[in-house]
Amino acid sequence: MPSSDQTAQVTTVEGMPGAGKTTLLAALAGRGHTVLPEYTTATGDVLALDRHPHHADEDSHLTNWLTKSAHLRAAAGPVWVDRDWLTALAWSASTGDLAQRAAWAFGHLRAGRLLVPQRWIVLDLPPHLSLKRRTTRLAAGHPWSDPNVLHRLRAFYLDPPTALDRAHPALAELVASVPRQDLDAGLPPQALANAVAPAGAR
Repeated sequence: MPSSDQTAQVTTVEGMPGAGKTTLLAALAGRGHTVLPEYTTATGDVLALDRHPHHADEDSHLTNWLTKSAHLRAAAGPVWVDRDWLTALAWSASTGDLAQRAAWAFGHLRAGRLLVPQRWIVLDLPPHLSLKRRTTRLAAGHPWSDPNVLHRLRAFYLDPPTALDRAHPALAELVASVPRQDLDAGLPPQALANAVAPAGAR
């Protein structure tokens, strides 16, 4: 189902909050790889952290995934991406209403407004370490500050197709067809970069 005008080799880094996705991608950027950040402006610039949408502003988050896909359609070479629409599914799997979000993703994928990456890299981190690493950044009321929610989030990331099979079998099949590399987020950033760098060239 990837769009016919998708030319870039896309490798997306996903995983638990605090797992070190942004740090890993900074290490890859330092090695000369092209990186698309988690949140971008309409022109493709990095959206500053203090301008990221509130966690309850779901429309803005969903628009962000569509905007990033538009940037990727214009990319010519290998690109590393800090999260994509799989995050929207993970969010809903951890907080509720996965079926609705899966239908949203599948509809945009069929229309070519979302793109399927060539590979997902998923950084795994136990919930207690996710909370520990984000001690100074935890926001009161944010679902991902709740250990129970984080357990559901991790369960999704460890096996997205199984979680999706109950909500949207066709999307589950599509997600299962994308190669996924799971990595222990406890590794140092440079060790993680060494482990994943070959994936971006495939």
